[in-house]
Amino acid sequence: MRFHGFSMAFPMAVAIALTGCAKSTENVAGNNAAQPGAVETIEDVDTLGNHAPEAARLPTDDWVGRWTGPEGLFLDIQPSPDGKPGHYAIANQDTLDRKGDYTGIAEGATIRFVRDGRDLAIRPGKGSETGFKYLADKNECLIVIPDREGYCR
Repeated sequence: MRFHGFSMAFPMAVAIALTGCAKSTENVAGNNAAQPGAVETIEDVDTLGNHAPEAARLPTDDWVGRWTGPEGLFLDIQPSPDGKPGHYAIANQDTLDRKGDYTGIAEGATIRFVRDGRDLAIRPGKGSETGFKYLADKNECLIVIPDREGYCR
């Protein structure tokens, strides 16, 4: 049978020749091993290797670091060692005689913690809210007890 000048023998010969080029299924595992893996989405990863998408970021995460008060007082906020979002390790020297470590948990725009059996909340504020003349002109501050305890950057 002829089709536009070609015989059916030509397509059959091409099909037979190409069949020999097909991959063998004998070495499927070896072939798959050479294939690239799935593409991963890049996310923020904390120091413990936990994935934390940017959408899960809390406003209180911006407070991580050391905040200073008068006469060597300070508030140091760090991510919790367990890596849980919204959990913080707090080191605080709130008087000349007392320095302590506390666990804080984000609650809205505050970090709540317990010191001496008293539930306290750290919130953003201005230096004038700290009660200290030394901090009065500062704009980036954290207030623990208005007019008595605050720390600024």
